[in-house]
Amino acid sequence: MKEKRTELLVGFFLLISLVVLGGLIIQFGDFKEKFQKTYPLTVVFDDGGGLVKDTEIRLGGVKIGRVAKQPRVNTENYAGAIVDLEIFSDFQIPENARFTIGSSGLLGDALIEISVPSKRTGKFILPGSELIGERSAGLSALASSAENLSAKGQLVLEDVRSALVDLSSAVGKLDQKILHEENLDNFNVAVRQMTEAVEAINSRVLAEDNTDNIRELLANLQSASSNLDTASEKIQPLIERGEKAIASIETGIQKLSTAAEGISSVTDKINNGDGLIPALLTDNELKEELQAFLVNLRRSGILRYRDSSQSDDSKKNKPFAPRSKNLFGGRLN
Repeated sequence: MKEKRTELLVGFFLLISLVVLGGLIIQFGDFKEKFQKTYPLTVVFDDGGGLVKDTEIRLGGVKIGRVAKQPRVNTENYAGAIVDLEIFSDFQIPENARFTIGSSGLLGDALIEISVPSKRTGKFILPGSELIGERSAGLSALASSAENLSAKGQLVLEDVRSALVDLSSAVGKLDQKILHEENLDNFNVAVRQMTEAVEAINSRVLAEDNTDNIRELLANLQSASSNLDTASEKIQPLIERGEKAIASIETGIQKLSTAAEGISSVTDKINNGDGLIPALLTDNELKEELQAFLVNLRRSGILRYRDSSQSDDSKKNKPFAPRSKNLFGGRLN
């Protein structure tokens, strides 16, 4: 009876030990995460080196998911890798978050870090979304950056070496041509002559007598300027009168032009019209008859007028002397 009780206690103790061991294994292992609910995301990286299945995904240093399976090649452009993620359903990732490949620990194990933007829209990334990841920020990225910097530094050193060669050549030419002893002597002579010229200007042109003359000249110019101002004030009324006279002259010229146009019109009528005056100017016979009429009218008067300009030769040949006549042709004594 005692043996059965002892076996029962040993079996019960063994069962409790196995349960505790299983709980410890589940607690400290990843089995708990296997039973958590997740939602999928897909991220495309330019370089997926170091990522494997079950690689951790961290947000603020806290694990919020894992890589679902081994990354695959991006067959659209054969550049980069497509990584499938499993995010725990308890976590929602804000919109515009950044996915980068980082490293942790001394060995530099790869992981995916999620950076949340400072300005949030209040929206979250939907399950099944395809996102673009950024360049790796781990030790491999540092190594590649170091290689790029080294290559660029080599190019810079070559450029510096070439620049030093050019500078050395320029310094040699400067030393041989510009800084030659003859050029230096000429430069010294030019400096000495310039100094003498400045001293001559200072002693002759800028002497006290010359400066006094210049001051007097400036004073005279100022006085002449004031006189010109006064003269301009006196001349201004004359100018205004001249402007008025010019305006009057322009008015007179306009009137003369109008009168000339009238005279020209009258002259045209006289020359081209049908009246008596145009006939007298063009018809010689009419002119002679009119002269004879006037001669007979002056000799005989209106009452004794005869329509004949021919008289006795003795009277005709006598020079005609004007005489005063009354209204009826009689002579006034």
